[in-house]
Amino acid sequence: MKIIRRRGGKRLLYGSVIVVLVGIYGYWSYVRPLPPILPEAARSTITTSARPSKLAWPSVGQAAAGVVGNSTIVTHGAQTPVPTASTAKLITALTVLRAKPLAPGQPGPTITLGPSDMAIYNMYAAENGSRVLAVAGERISEYQMLEAMLLPSADNMADSLATWAFGSLGAYAKAAESYLAQHGLQHTYIGTDASGFKPDTTSTAHDLVQLGELTMQNPVLRQIVGESTASGIPVVNTIKNVNFLLGTDNIIGVKTGNTNQAGGVFIAAAQVAVGGKPATVVTALASAPTLFTALKYSLPLITSARSDFHSVSVAKTGETMGRYRLPWGGSVAAVVGQNLEFVAWDSQTAQANAKLKPASANSRRGAVVGHLTLPSSALSGRQSAPIKLQTSFAKPSPWWRLTHPFN
Repeated sequence: MKIIRRRGGKRLLYGSVIVVLVGIYGYWSYVRPLPPILPEAARSTITTSARPSKLAWPSVGQAAAGVVGNSTIVTHGAQTPVPTASTAKLITALTVLRAKPLAPGQPGPTITLGPSDMAIYNMYAAENGSRVLAVAGERISEYQMLEAMLLPSADNMADSLATWAFGSLGAYAKAAESYLAQHGLQHTYIGTDASGFKPDTTSTAHDLVQLGELTMQNPVLRQIVGESTASGIPVVNTIKNVNFLLGTDNIIGVKTGNTNQAGGVFIAAAQVAVGGKPATVVTALASAPTLFTALKYSLPLITSARSDFHSVSVAKTGETMGRYRLPWGGSVAAVVGQNLEFVAWDSQTAQANAKLKPASANSRRGAVVGHLTLPSSALSGRQSAPIKLQTSFAKPSPWWRLTHPFN
């Protein structure tokens, strides 16, 4: 009888242990944390294009237009390198300032003109080039030479400044070629002078827009090309800007050019407010019959370019970007939480990237599980819209929890 009692006690003990273990397992399976739910991205990118251009292209020469800080440049006409005339002086100014930088408001080093500078002046006088009177022994600052080179477009000051900065026009040419390569102006070629008077400095309207953008991004040059006059220049005192469109239709620069070989060339820049922020539009027209023609046809072009900004919808609220499939059955959509738009210029294309993250199994409706993001641009900056759960995650049943201990 004693043995029977012991065996029955063991059975009872084993049964009790099993009941306790089952209870513990049941409780654990019910309260244990569930692993994160991984997303399935339905759309990782959205590519959106703006409407086609409505620019007022000229009927002469070749043209191009762009916006400072924006990679889009649109062109019209064959983009074949042609003589740049005095717009080449922008290359000179940018290259010199890379070697001899100035901060806004600084006059820079004082340069003493000598016999070689007088020879340059006399050469351009004999060839009827544009020039500012200079005398041997004249002391002029770097900033004043830039003004004399860019406002009345003095050929002699361009060559003298380049020679002062680099020692010779040949050394300047190498430095200018390096500058152009650095900034991707692949169809611009440096000739034998720094003024553009000779026809061997050539470029395309596309590259001239890039050149204008670089100029307007330089605070010293942006200030100079926006001056209608400058005073205090040695010998001559006051000089005037030959860009007579300055101030018309918010035009704030950039440079004119005119030679027999080049015809008329004009790079223009105009300011515009886009979404409450300032933007600068740049246009270029090359190979016009005359400078007057270049200026005449550039005005409607830049006016149309200033008005060619518009808002483009990338995604609307509620648009599905992915799903979360629940291991216990069913799925929940991940949707755009608010409208996403970008400010486009011309036929600009933008690509928004969606990124979803794992979500807690307890996630509720409206939980942010990712973002749809546009790359930053000069027009809009970096923009994004949240991606949210369309509904709450359903709870797994007790039976599923009991039968899926490792999920």
